[in-house]
Amino acid sequence: MAVPRAQLRIFAPLASFPLRERERWAAYVAAGGGVTRRELAALEDAAAITTAVAGRVPRELEAALVRRAGERVLVCPVEPDRRAAVAFAAFRRTVPAAVVASFVPSSAARTRLDRSARGGRPPRILDAPWAVPLPWFLAFAPDERRLTDPPEGRGPRLVYLTTVGQARVRVARALAVVEEAIDDGEEVLVELAALDAWFEPCDPTSVLELDYGQLARRVPAAALRADRSCAELWEAVDALEEGDLLRAAAGYAVVRARWSAQRAGAHVN
Repeated sequence: MAVPRAQLRIFAPLASFPLRERERWAAYVAAGGGVTRRELAALEDAAAITTAVAGRVPRELEAALVRRAGERVLVCPVEPDRRAAVAFAAFRRTVPAAVVASFVPSSAARTRLDRSARGGRPPRILDAPWAVPLPWFLAFAPDERRLTDPPEGRGPRLVYLTTVGQARVRVARALAVVEEAIDDGEEVLVELAALDAWFEPCDPTSVLELDYGQLARRVPAAALRADRSCAELWEAVDALEEGDLLRAAAGYAVVRARWSAQRAGAHVN
């Protein structure tokens, strides 16, 4: 069974891609290319199996999500090979070598994944199993939240949408407030700085999407409708800025406890 995960995605304008990539994705869009989110999930599950065995993703699994905003075409390449390498690098840092070998038995495959993780630009999709990383919420404003419950029975969908330029302004503000107000906020600062570094090479007019993905199905419908994680974190930032450390800590603790409970599913499973 696939691990439930949230995703942070960057949809970049075609014009912002390097020439070769731009030509490839322009041809892909012109030919009617573009996967749905359901197709994306199936493609990623297939890619995960192939990557674990061979350490690479077949060329035919390359695809992209496509959005249109007026005359603009925005593309978010799926890039399962890059994402698998990034996920594998993070996995290696948290478990013993013997466990790594049991998940990816081939030493050649492990070497390929390591090499891919060290080189090239980061993928345009970040994956987070079991829970949404709290710093992700600070890239958005509370009113950018979109909750839908399709009638076809596929379950609720919760997303946030903004631009990369707006996200960078918000993350910069959160960084400045945390750095000024908290002496031991190193962990949060590192996570926010890493997020800003991910945004940096992207066109500021790119669309940034936080999608709860399969996580939305793990939360009771009433709790999902009532979820105010983004708003609560910004209330904590506001409290920090005003010097009210107790209110800030209490607000942050509520959101952290909520998502820690979701993350506990990783240990149960």
